[in-house]
Amino acid sequence: MKTQRVLSAITTLSALILGLASCGEHPRDANKSDIVWIKNAYATLFRVGYSGTDSFLELYTDAQSKKIAGAFHWGTSAAIQGYEKLKDRSKIVSLSAIHTGMLAELNAHRHLVGVESRKYIAHPLLQEKSTINSLSEVAPDGPILPEKLAFCNPTLMFGTLSSIEDKQAIERQAKGKFSVLWCNNHLENHPLGRAEWIIAFGWVMGKAEKAQGQFNTVKKDYESLVVEAKKSAGTHPKVITNCVYNGMWFVPQYSSYVSQFIRDAGGEPITAENGTGSNVVNIEKAVGLFSEADIWINTDLCTTLNCLKSSDPRVQHIKAFRNGKAYHFNKQLQANGSNPYWDMGCIYPNRILSDLFHIFRDDLPTDSTYYYDICK
Repeated sequence: MKTQRVLSAITTLSALILGLASCGEHPRDANKSDIVWIKNAYATLFRVGYSGTDSFLELYTDAQSKKIAGAFHWGTSAAIQGYEKLKDRSKIVSLSAIHTGMLAELNAHRHLVGVESRKYIAHPLLQEKSTINSLSEVAPDGPILPEKLAFCNPTLMFGTLSSIEDKQAIERQAKGKFSVLWCNNHLENHPLGRAEWIIAFGWVMGKAEKAQGQFNTVKKDYESLVVEAKKSAGTHPKVITNCVYNGMWFVPQYSSYVSQFIRDAGGEPITAENGTGSNVVNIEKAVGLFSEADIWINTDLCTTLNCLKSSDPRVQHIKAFRNGKAYHFNKQLQANGSNPYWDMGCIYPNRILSDLFHIFRDDLPTDSTYYYDICK
């Protein structure tokens, strides 16, 4: 019933905003105190709201300080103090494959004119050559290329904060020409927090009801799996993640995104310390820390045990390696090198959780998994 009420309210709001838009803009500023903010279920780095005349989106740099990364409104008010008005969404540049995937999920991908790099895009709606090749690459090798961005002539950009230099360069180029929405979904620590960002995209693109309905479905499935994992009998397997790189291992911290997945699937992550990021640990310390690990996941591009051993022979001292319990996430790796695990898995974290749930129960159905397969 609660879900129905939320969807009903969103539908009514959408109709109201569209109706008001047809009446022209109000000549005076709207009152910010009239905004009704919608509480998120998991996401901490954005919020959406509405008044009788406008819709609102606030974006934050971090969950603690709630420092504003951008504040926007759209509707019939001519101006609202502290908020930039979004006017045109007809030509969009996306600097993240995840953002691009969310737009495609909302059937808003036809507005795309540019992306960071075509090689990172795995969404099935964008896989046709005619579609993918029509998108300009504005950062094919890392840094933003100003001339490529100018060629796109966007009216709106969805960006991810990668460096201060890029941010400053983009904002200089955008001034007076297009709006930039800095979407820090990658900093959300909970998988459902990242998935909930589709609601922000849905509001911006006029597809709030569709976005809310999709997230509710994903959330329900994810939370059901968490309940099932807690019911599972027996001990929780000790789980490690990532690989050796030049004698070093990136070990996720206890409250990180990956560690949350492991706990929710019924596993016990072996972590370096508390926090939301990762620690770089040398191979000697890592092997000691991981020696009794039951399961090894997210082995990057390694899909065989021989590949893992070639990264450093000392991994043979890890119990999961000796027992053949190493799993990669490359089952759907595309010919262009893109991996749906990263973008589709962010939109549908319930799929990743389903794979891990079965891996930890030792009943992985290889013919029906989404992203994972065993290292052979």
